Amino acid sequence: MNNLKFRLFSLVIVAASAGIIYYNWMRLNTEGSYSMKGAVFGPIGVVGGIVLLLFPESGGKPETTAGKVVAMLIFGIGIAAGLYNLFLMDPSRFGM
Repeated sequence: MNNLKFRLFSLVIVAASAGIIYYNWMRLNTEGSYSMKGAVFGPIGVVGGIVLLLFPESGGKPETTAGKVVAMLIFGIGIAAGLYNLFLMDPSRFGM
């Protein structure tokens, strides 16, 4: 039952984060502006939600060192995806 709760929660996280990304892109296309926080932190929710969906037993606070390293790795992948999303939205911010 606990795994079901984590999987439902992860679906909500993925849907909300994907909605933030979609809203940012639509706002960029129509108004020419976007939320930098949404552009960077939206993909973190998608990556984290997908990992939680695939591995619901890893939900909650990591207790072991290996669990903490895995959590930091997932967070790093999410930040990298967020920075890439920000780069696609505004390459001039990166000097391109």
